[in-house]
Amino acid sequence: MMGNKITENTIEVFSIELLERLGYDYIYAPNIAHDGETPERTSYEEILLIDRLRDSI
Repeated sequence: MMGNKITENTIEVFSIELLERLGYDYIYAPNIAHDGETPERTSYEEILLIDRLRDSI
């Protein structure tokens, strides 16, 4: 029996849409990468966005 396959992309899109409905803003990750349009980190190894966290608190 063939069914609909759940892919990583399906889960990602679902999660993004759900969080947006809850009031969160979605930011495309490459845009805030160290070499992106509006960098918010100094490298890909920098996981926490301290300035963004500080602003949220």
